[in-house]
Amino acid sequence: MLKNYIKTAWRNLLKGRVFNAMNIVGLAVAVACSTLLLLTVYFEFSFDKFNKNLDNIYQAYFTVSRTDGIEKASSMPIPLSPALKAEYPEVKYITRVVGTSAIVKYDDKEISQGLVFTDADYFNIFTYPIISGNKKGLAEMNDAVITKSAAKAIFGSTNAVGKAISLKYDNAQHPFIVSAVMDDYPVNSSQNTDIIVRFENMPSYLQESKVWDNRNNVVYLQIKDNVNTAGFESKLKGFVSKYFKSDLENLKRDGAKPLPSGERESLNVSPYANNHFNTEISGINGAPISKTYVIALLVIAVFILIIACINFVNLSVARSFTRAREVGVRKTLGAGKWQLLTQFWIETLMVCLISMLAGVGLSALVLSGFKATFRSNISLQMLLQPVQLLSGIGIFLLITVVAGFYPALLMMRYKTVMVLKGSLNTAKPGKVRNVLLVVQFSIATLLTICTLITWQQIKYLQNKPLGYNKTEVLSIPVGQSVSGEQALSLFRNQMNGQPGVVAISGAYNNLGRGADGSTFTSIINFTYNGHDVRSHLQRVDYDFLKTLDIKLVNGRDFSREFAADSNNLIINEKMAAQINGGKNVLGSFLPMMDGRPPMQVVGIVKDYNFRSLHEDVQPLSLTMSKDFPVNYIFVRLKPNNLQQSFNQIKAIWNTTFPNTEFSGTWLNENTEKQYRSEKRLSTIYISAAIIAILISCIGLLAMSVMVIMQRTKEIGIRKVLGASVSGIVILISREFVKLVLLASIIAFPVAWWFMHKWLQSFAYRIDIHWWVFLFATGIALVIALLTISVQAVRAALSNPVKSLKTE
Repeated sequence: MLKNYIKTAWRNLLKGRVFNAMNIVGLAVAVACSTLLLLTVYFEFSFDKFNKNLDNIYQAYFTVSRTDGIEKASSMPIPLSPALKAEYPEVKYITRVVGTSAIVKYDDKEISQGLVFTDADYFNIFTYPIISGNKKGLAEMNDAVITKSAAKAIFGSTNAVGKAISLKYDNAQHPFIVSAVMDDYPVNSSQNTDIIVRFENMPSYLQESKVWDNRNNVVYLQIKDNVNTAGFESKLKGFVSKYFKSDLENLKRDGAKPLPSGERESLNVSPYANNHFNTEISGINGAPISKTYVIALLVIAVFILIIACINFVNLSVARSFTRAREVGVRKTLGAGKWQLLTQFWIETLMVCLISMLAGVGLSALVLSGFKATFRSNISLQMLLQPVQLLSGIGIFLLITVVAGFYPALLMMRYKTVMVLKGSLNTAKPGKVRNVLLVVQFSIATLLTICTLITWQQIKYLQNKPLGYNKTEVLSIPVGQSVSGEQALSLFRNQMNGQPGVVAISGAYNNLGRGADGSTFTSIINFTYNGHDVRSHLQRVDYDFLKTLDIKLVNGRDFSREFAADSNNLIINEKMAAQINGGKNVLGSFLPMMDGRPPMQVVGIVKDYNFRSLHEDVQPLSLTMSKDFPVNYIFVRLKPNNLQQSFNQIKAIWNTTFPNTEFSGTWLNENTEKQYRSEKRLSTIYISAAIIAILISCIGLLAMSVMVIMQRTKEIGIRKVLGASVSGIVILISREFVKLVLLASIIAFPVAWWFMHKWLQSFAYRIDIHWWVFLFATGIALVIALLTISVQAVRAALSNPVKSLKTE
């Protein structure tokens, strides 16, 4: 029996190969897109789930109420971690983490590797497998744990455990013994490095081990089982009162409002399982991404599947009119309801199976391009995991049920006598068809509007003046193989007299995100004239303003003619506004650092966006203090031949520093990297909108064919009575135009609400203009009319005699 069903189904599929091909193509494209998007969503939600202690792991952070708003930051003072463990029995393990890079020296080999300073509890909290050596990891002070990849890069095939290595960081060599080799960090880990050493080896550890007002590390802790997190946080109120009393007094003095806990500063813990999406707390490791971005992927994947299913239903309904007599004849010959349902369901099953296989094959073909575009680490092997496999089977069965049974039940309801007479009541299917079509085009219009607004915002971010020259300035990471001060001095000498160079300077922090991928900032607090002052701190060198083309509003630039400039400051307008309300700021002495002489303000620069445009301009102080190293060299070039000058600088760098790879990038590239998530989201919207519209057009084409088939006699009569081709086309198209307009009206408020919420994440953003909605509607109408008109014109041009003979 089943064999006969399959044979019959196959014959029917071949008979209706045009409709079935449209079905298969639409569904296969939807399956391919949804497969890639859903795997990406699964991957993003899988971050850090491999940790066995995940449910009890937390990250500490401060919530501070300031006069300008609430701040959440994960940076902690060095003595906090041991004090917390000593005073609170709820803490089972605790560890501090600071990341940097180092030059590893072994025999005559030197390799740059990522380096993390942490405590011995690190391997108790995080279950990263140690594959050889001491399972405790960091038992001794000079122990170093390295990853499998680092061991291969440094030692080749030789056993790494017990080998002595030298790590160069902080401009000094430090000896270590490899105590263990751990497996490489999983790709879905929020943490990643090459070498791990004890926290006590961190530069300036001894000087800052009892300093509570300098926050430079993140803290992870594992809480004991059955500990109530809210209760634990409430206990930390006493800890803050004990060790941060002066902070609380300063916040109260400055007029900061109390937090819900009653204080103006609180120590809190955040579940480590949420770290990958935790964009609210500054300083979270692993470059967290917005959950909105991932949810958008999930929604788009579901949208595309819905559109494909609607298409499937509409195409099947369209075909049902051509198969009505077949159903009537089979019912007359004694076919039962379940036999017919089984027959139609097997046909649907075969179409869906072919579509699923084609979709998976298509996703395999575009996988490499998808991974490159969306920076994803997915693989199709993930489909074989139990969760994905069961989900795939469930989605497959759901599609076959939803998309297959409705058309089958519809055909089953046809009265046999009416079918054989050629008369069908199609009122109800027409209503369902229209609802489905409206849903399709509502989703397509929604995605089109989101695409347009996202594209506008990205263009705005790219073109907005930042207050400095980003198109003619190169940023070059110095690395660890040479001192930043020495590198800058040497490179200045080498570049002296080069015709394409305007100016050279150096800085502690980069602008944007360079080739080394790092981005960080330093914030300093101090009390001035009885109120708290906060400022970002950037160490710079001579000619920094000239190199970046930053405008000086008042005072002067740093100069070699003034020996005291190493203890002087240049501040921005936002910082000046905090000091005496911006009046009489020049010449002021600011107590920037404890135990150091006050620093004099010698210049004020115009505000510039040294952070991403997600944030407003913050107070900034520029200093030449050698407490901070030079990590980046900036080179400003003449605009006439930038590529030639770039190649020249690269050649000079490679000659001057043969052991340091040249990683120079233009500042406009660096700043654009700050908006990678937005660009990925824009690309997703564009791709999804195109796919949604194409699939909707396939369904619309089927609808137009169905409507024309139902109205064949009417069209013939109208032509005989003198109707023009254009009149018939308008008549047929008018109904669909109404549906597309209704779909757009439904999509407008949803699109506005979603994009308005998304734009709130930017301090600098566009306004949503009315013409975007009209333009999206126009796109939908034009595409719909083009799709319908093809069939409408064919029907209008057909011979009316043949139309009148149609039954």
